[in-house]
Amino acid sequence: MEENIEETTEETVEQVVEEVEVETDEQSTEEAVEEVEEDDNKEQELAQREAELFKKEVALTLKENGLEAFEEIVFIDDSEKLNEVVQKLNQIVNDIKLSMGYQPVDNAKQDEYEIHKNNKDTKSMISNKFANLFKK
Repeated sequence: MEENIEETTEETVEQVVEEVEVETDEQSTEEAVEEVEEDDNKEQELAQREAELFKKEVALTLKENGLEAFEEIVFIDDSEKLNEVVQKLNQIVNDIKLSMGYQPVDNAKQDEYEIHKNNKDTKSMISNKFANLFKK
């Protein structure tokens, strides 16, 4: 009977040790999975914050250059491209402003006779006509 008790005790001790080891392994695995998930969540939050910060940088850069109207259509991933896009947009806006500006069509140079006529200076008109006759 003593042998039976010893065997049972040894078996029980072995079973308890195995169960503890299994539980410990399961807990370790669960803890490791939780840590990995937490790290992934932190990385995602960090990436999201970086994206928001860069979006704000793009908005500020466009606003500084007077291009805030283009904020909704400009999608850029890095700072180098941002500078290139800002330069191109500035050039396009300046070209549009130049083309929209006043461009006189009939801006022929007025001769002296026309100037005197607009001023209603008859003496100068007559003298200009005589001066042109004798220039030949």
